[in-house]
Amino acid sequence: MVGCQNKNQIAFGTLNLSNKSKTDTPLVVINVPNALEDTKISAAINTTLKEEILALLIFEDDSQIHTISDAMSSFKKEFFDVKEKFPGHAARWEVNVNGTVLFESDKLVTIGLESYVFTGGAHGYESTTFLNFDKVKGRQLKNEELFSDKEAFLRLAEHKFRAQEKIPLDVPINDTGFMFEEEVFSLPQNIGFTPNGIQLLYNAYEVASYADGQLIVVIPYAEVNSLLNIR
Repeated sequence: MVGCQNKNQIAFGTLNLSNKSKTDTPLVVINVPNALEDTKISAAINTTLKEEILALLIFEDDSQIHTISDAMSSFKKEFFDVKEKFPGHAARWEVNVNGTVLFESDKLVTIGLESYVFTGGAHGYESTTFLNFDKVKGRQLKNEELFSDKEAFLRLAEHKFRAQEKIPLDVPINDTGFMFEEEVFSLPQNIGFTPNGIQLLYNAYEVASYADGQLIVVIPYAEVNSLLNIR
């Protein structure tokens, strides 16, 4: 359990689930924060984390699956269905999820999820997901709710991106090999608060190839604070 440093901090334990000892079934390992208090924000955090895990384990929309245990059973069933259809080609599937509390203030908390999913093919897929929560309103925040002036933040982010990747301002954003749609810079799907500033994280395939891996840009709070809804 992570102890609270003050009354404003959320008390977190850890949800640990693993079937490592079972070699005849797909591997599932889950280690994520678990908010312990009976509050609106704790319920929002735990529900969102559960939904993120279910999305990794469930292949088809199934309104009957509401628990991680049932999702693990569904994942196992899908694996053996594929193994039966293609004997000798179904390598062991895997879902590995690790979560950490990246940042917490009196108004906001950010949780990062590192996930690895392998369901056959040449390689698995690693990704990072940022989940931002408003502690005062007790709910998850959408990316567009983070900024008081999204257009100004977009301009700042593009300037930082170009400077980091050495792309001159007077050339197309894809000039050095990136894959932004319609040659227009866009924010990543994952934007999170960290101790060092706002982190923009592009997962593999988002704007570059798998071989290029993740792309991270950090903007210090001193430069971005005036553009945030929660400072």
